[in-house]
Amino acid sequence: MISDDIGKRILCLSFNQTNTCLAVGSTKGFRIIRLEDSKTIIKRDEDSQSNFPGGFSLVIPVFSTPLICLVGSSSNARYPFNTVYFWDDYKTSSEAEIHFRFEVKNALVRRDRIVIILEKITYVYVLNNLQALASIETISNEKGVGAISYDKDIFVLVSLSKEPGHLRMENFYTNEVKSGQVHENPITYVAIDFIGSIGASASAQGTIIRVFDCAKLEVLYELRRGSRPAEISSIAFSPNQNYLVVTSNKSTVHAWKLEKKEKSYTSMISRYLPNYFQYSRSLGKLSLKTEIDLTCPYSNITGPKACFFTENEFFIACLDGNIHKCSIHPVSGEISIAQSLQYFGLSSVSVVERGRTWNNIE
Repeated sequence: MISDDIGKRILCLSFNQTNTCLAVGSTKGFRIIRLEDSKTIIKRDEDSQSNFPGGFSLVIPVFSTPLICLVGSSSNARYPFNTVYFWDDYKTSSEAEIHFRFEVKNALVRRDRIVIILEKITYVYVLNNLQALASIETISNEKGVGAISYDKDIFVLVSLSKEPGHLRMENFYTNEVKSGQVHENPITYVAIDFIGSIGASASAQGTIIRVFDCAKLEVLYELRRGSRPAEISSIAFSPNQNYLVVTSNKSTVHAWKLEKKEKSYTSMISRYLPNYFQYSRSLGKLSLKTEIDLTCPYSNITGPKACFFTENEFFIACLDGNIHKCSIHPVSGEISIAQSLQYFGLSSVSVVERGRTWNNIE
């Protein structure tokens, strides 16, 4: 069990489907923050509220509705981690739930469907009646890797295949299925754009990001994040797919401009060069020096999370309780922070747990 001395810790961060809200799961409950002004619009993690002891490992808002999908943490006796709860915040109650034998690793929600990811199988359900539509066997998926499109007319699901480094794409409206290798090492993160046209993935190495065509699973770009291994914590496409932003457990933010490359003398001889010289390097890089890590050993998040709100502007939610509003310069590619706001308040009280200083949160 989590020590009460640790106080309120961050267990998970996620954005809603339209990138207008940030959901924060903590050891005391959850809250929803409106990104445009960093205002908390739902707060269910008050210390006086004893309904959610142990908190939630997954908090998934359903667009801007009062419906929120919740999965409990390993220390939540009332809401276990093998059950998805459909919380109606207007009624302040759970209206439905789906039970599994094993831990729920991730959940992806559209207006009409919900995808639930377990370690070795991924399920698809109709959202309004929770009727099971499909089950997909995968390789071991401890990270809950998967991504879906949110456009109402296109339902694309990208999940892990049965082989290391392979992805599986299924378009549920056209019944197209495609599998293929994207990485040499096990894949630990994948994201696709709003309409399911292109995606990007990272392996356990975290040094190379591969952007691919979703329909064919053909690699379009190979982007070098760095030479040292890192765990990718988020990948985000801009609305028109001109930019890609990647964050990692190194508290770094990298941005690329996704431009079509014309054939040239250099590209014709590139096949003779080592692969290292053929990767596209990031236009901009931002190092976020997180002074306080407000997570705990039970957290499932390892680094900051990013989402775009305009074509060259994006938010970064950090583990120190701050949201940074950032922009990418259209020419130089430089990343700059325009504004920083706090979504998780701090107090001056501190305790020591496992040889480490924690700051309590009101």
